[in-house]
Amino acid sequence: MNGKIVIPVFYHVDPSDVRKQRRSSGKAFVHHENNFPDKVQKWRDALTEGSNLSGYDSTESRNEAELVEKIIADISKKLEDVRLS
Repeated sequence: MNGKIVIPVFYHVDPSDVRKQRRSSGKAFVHHENNFPDKVQKWRDALTEGSNLSGYDSTESRNEAELVEKIIADISKKLEDVRLS
């Protein structure tokens, strides 16, 4: 949307927990609802939408360096595709 590319990276967090705002994600929102009541629902919606996108889950990779290399290769490919179009 609006020419933006989003590549979610879930680092030591289960994408499902982010999507459903459970565990630490849910606790953080409860904490922030008092201080930022007008923004929290937008944050919740954005994280739910982002967690439904194809991305990277660090729990599926044994080697962090390999994960970073995969992410870099993906971003480089996407940038090349944008540059060529």
